[in-house]
Parts: sequence; structure tokens; C-alpha cells
Amino acid sequence: MTTLTSLRIDTAIKATGYLRMVFYSVLASAIIILAGLASLSLWQYVLMLIISAAVISYLALSRPILLHISQPPLDKSVYQNWQLLIRTGRGDALWQAELSTLNHYRWVICFDFIVIEPYQRRLSVAVFRDQVSAEQWRELTILANMISSKTA
Repeated sequence: MTTLTSLRIDTAIKATGYLRMVFYSVLASAIIILAGLASLSLWQYVLMLIISAAVISYLALSRPILLHISQPPLDKSVYQNWQLLIRTGRGDALWQAELSTLNHYRWVICFDFIVIEPYQRRLSVAVFRDQVSAEQWRELTILANMISSKTA
């Protein structure tokens, strides 16, 4: 029995991944090293720590998390009618968006969307390689290569 795979991308995305944690850990380590080399007084270190914790908390809690991405039907442009399942502070919601740009790197693919529904805004999302299956990563890489060849 043969299975027919869809010609569209329909990908579930893990909310967190190992590569994302490594990336953020390296950034945090670099900031800590630079702060250690700055020779500040104790109250300045404490103030820096409080401000850093507040900014990180705000970014972690306010940033929408992409849980699922679906490509538009085949009769539509590859840039229009994307469906995004997004987790926000108010729960999970289905958003409709247009793909603005797509950049592929070795371990991450960066999507830039213009959200149409529920309200118009720009949304940038990074999908790391370990957040999707190997087959879904291959499909996303093919899409990124196809789009980059169209714009080149």
C-alpha cells in the first residue's frame, strides 16, 4: 500500500527545542562575561540583573509561539493564505497570514509574516531544526530554496 503525501506543507512545531536553548544560553553567557569584565559596583550589577530579568520575562510571556503552520492551497500563491496556529497569553488561536520573506540557515529557518487575521501586524518566527521532524525539515528547506531562487 502506498501513501500519497500532500504537496503542501502542514507542519506541527514543538514549542521549544534543544537548539533554541543552546542559542539563548550562549547569548546569556556572552552577556555575563561582558558584564564581569566591566568592573561595575555591586548596586550596578544588581540593577543590571533586575532589568535583564524583567526584559527576559516580558519577552518570554508576550511573544506568540508558533505551534503549527499550513501552506495555502495549491491554486493560491505560495505567499498568501498561510494558516498559523499560535499560542498567546489568551490561549491558542488560528491566524491567517501572508508570507513576506523566508530565510534558511543551517540550523534555523526564519519566517516573516504579515498577519491578516485576527489583526494586522508583522510576525517573525524562527523554527529550529529540532522543533520539527526530519521529513518536515526537508520540506521547509525545499520551500526556502524555492522562494530564494524566485527572488534571486
